[in-house]
Amino acid sequence: MKCKTLINLTVLGILTCMPSIIYAKAEKDSLILDRVYAYPLYHKPTNDTIQNHVYTKTFYNVERRNPILWLIPTMYVLADGDRECIRESYKNANIINGHDIDVKQEVVSGTIRSNRRAIPTLSELITPRIYDEAMFNRHILSPFNRSNKRFYRYTQTTNANGTTRIDFVPKHFNTQLLSGYAIIETETGRILRAVLNGEYDMITFRTEIMYSSKGGRFLEPWRSSTAATFKFMGNRISTVFSSYYNCPAVINDSIRGASGRAAMDTLRPVPLTVHEEELYEAKEMKEESEAKADTVPEKPNLLKKIFWDTIGETLVTPIEAESKQVYFELSPIINPLYVSYSDTKGFSYKMALGFQYIFSQYRYLTLDPSFGYNFKIRQFYFDVPLRMTYNPKRNGYAEIIFANGNRSGSSSVEQTVREKLGIPDSVVFEDRDQHKFKDTYLRVFNNIMLFDWIDIESGFIFHRRSAVNKEWMRQYDMPTDYRSFAPMIGLKIRPWYEGPLFSIDWQRGINGVAKSNIDYELVEIDASWKRKLSYLRLLNLRAGFGAYTRKAQNYFVDYANFQDTNLPEGWDDDWSGDFQLLDGDEYNRSNYYFRANASYESPLLIATRLPYLGKYIEKERIYFSSVLLERSRPYIEIGYGFTNRYISAAAFASFRNTTFMDIGFKFDFELFRRW
Repeated sequence: MKCKTLINLTVLGILTCMPSIIYAKAEKDSLILDRVYAYPLYHKPTNDTIQNHVYTKTFYNVERRNPILWLIPTMYVLADGDRECIRESYKNANIINGHDIDVKQEVVSGTIRSNRRAIPTLSELITPRIYDEAMFNRHILSPFNRSNKRFYRYTQTTNANGTTRIDFVPKHFNTQLLSGYAIIETETGRILRAVLNGEYDMITFRTEIMYSSKGGRFLEPWRSSTAATFKFMGNRISTVFSSYYNCPAVINDSIRGASGRAAMDTLRPVPLTVHEEELYEAKEMKEESEAKADTVPEKPNLLKKIFWDTIGETLVTPIEAESKQVYFELSPIINPLYVSYSDTKGFSYKMALGFQYIFSQYRYLTLDPSFGYNFKIRQFYFDVPLRMTYNPKRNGYAEIIFANGNRSGSSSVEQTVREKLGIPDSVVFEDRDQHKFKDTYLRVFNNIMLFDWIDIESGFIFHRRSAVNKEWMRQYDMPTDYRSFAPMIGLKIRPWYEGPLFSIDWQRGINGVAKSNIDYELVEIDASWKRKLSYLRLLNLRAGFGAYTRKAQNYFVDYANFQDTNLPEGWDDDWSGDFQLLDGDEYNRSNYYFRANASYESPLLIATRLPYLGKYIEKERIYFSSVLLERSRPYIEIGYGFTNRYISAAAFASFRNTTFMDIGFKFDFELFRRW
């Protein structure tokens, strides 16, 4: 009896104590996570910028490959030749404000031809910013940031040595989330070691990071190691790369910018493995053999070298060159993945060039032309901006832009012909594009920041509009060219940091200058705001008004903030500030407009919760756009879009008031855009 009573009392005691035990454990778990989230806030570096030398060694193993590899940007160097190779780099990495990283490559060596980069996306994985909301350039939500706690499940195991292991798995299987674990210093919440498993832009990776405990560099890793695999259409490449931070070797002028093993031997903080030594030796033997063979060159080898190594590499691989004063970059000439499509504008293709010449720290010249072709309109487009920056602290620069805009329509030209010849409106002209004009313009202006919150822009703009069908114009004794010259003044106002940007623009056409024959006055007011929200959400807001206060001729309407575009640049362009289904002529008919655009972007919104498909949706957007034009009911567009590693796609529906008008689709290839 006493034994039974004792058992009952013991069970009762356990049941009585259990709620308090569970509550205490939950409270302890919450406290440890709170310490992890708060740690970077209380341990910021004393200096805004920390100098760091980083050594990285990458081993590539091409397990399977086929001819498709030739067409992937930066993969040309792995498409043939040796299946195993290494690449070493020694960089100067300045860590700004504890998380922003400015990297400048100083010395490079390896067995890859011409020491070119392969799979450059791997560089994003070298230093994950684990305390930020996004670990890699606004991609992948970190489990160690308080804002992202809602997306992960955590379990904890307390160790006897004063550390705690925190395991984390995502609540939704998506490429924007990670799984893995971290070893935490229980008392402070400092991360000692972390292991991350995830996917980033066609790459599956597993990263191990170990953090420093010396010299106030608690937020910096001292070593990281990553195993990554790239798979695409039968190609499979595995890589292993390790990075060592805060290396002691100092780069002097004699080896800065050098390439080759001899220069790297003076900087390498860890020795090469036996296999890596063998790869270097094999490369050196191959180069010696080729040098001897070049004394009696064979014609087939010469043709192969010219065609594949020179022309082929230029066509399918980005071209980059950099020195102390000059930077040059050209996107691949042949890039079948850089294509966009929409119902209204058809297919477009675009490429870009970048050039910078640095005269001094405060004066440099920049040239960033872009070129493209619209297959539906069958027109070549170009935009060539040349900028001389003379006072970067005050945003002072002078710029010349030479470009051809989208075809502009002028129904007033057609109406003038009808009135001159007495042709009734019931008669339909055979050529429906007879009122279309190609627009080539030159914009010359200067910008300077008057105060920290206001910029002033002044200059002039010259347009030459040439008839698409010159014969039709001559047939009815109409000019084939119309020109306009207008001085302009613009103000850009940002009243507070990260607040909305307001702009006011004014133009006044003058007859007779450079044979100009269009007299007008134009005023536009615009406000735009990109508001970054927690866990990588983004709210885009834009509103504007424009009007012609004077028009001697009613031939052309040409607004700066309300116009058609034919060459978009993927998900990160102005999809959220454009009208996707609005007919091109609508932009050129009204003497005034009122517009409003809004979009909401989130990495985990609707489609990411779908089984199977949701895993590959990286970001989603909801669109709303509206414009009120002269003699027109309000025009409204609503839409939904998503992006992933392969494409960006969106569907839009248009309305006049509440009357349904049309539905359309738009997509861009995103595949390898960051490569």
